[in-house]
Amino acid sequence: MLEIVDTKDLKSAAQFTFDNMKQYYEMYEVDWGVEDVYQASKDLSNFDILANGQYIGVLRLSFEGERCQLRDIQVGADHQSKGYGAQVISTVKKIALQRNLKFIELKVFQRSPAHKLYSRIGFTIDSEDERFYYMSLPVS
Repeated sequence: MLEIVDTKDLKSAAQFTFDNMKQYYEMYEVDWGVEDVYQASKDLSNFDILANGQYIGVLRLSFEGERCQLRDIQVGADHQSKGYGAQVISTVKKIALQRNLKFIELKVFQRSPAHKLYSRIGFTIDSEDERFYYMSLPVS
């Protein structure tokens, strides 16, 4: 059973994110450390992702106007490709609906396999640059 709960320890969540994203930071020469992740995420809506009571990841959201920005989904390597990402996005859709929002937006590294999950769920690529796809999903 998947649960999304308020993050209890933002520093640990930042460390988890840094460890999970390190290969992309190195690949794209992003000079970030754990403190940078913490500073960038501390004012967002932060959640822990639990599967059967076990911590498996992090979810971060922000809200602007009629849009929910899916700022981060991090699922640990041992728990990837098990459907958890799709379940988390389903929860994000419910949050957006409860808030009467019209879109969920995100950006994802082009080399991340996560963009395939987002496309399969219905996100479309609105634009791209040398690093990212910028994607959105209408909420209905």
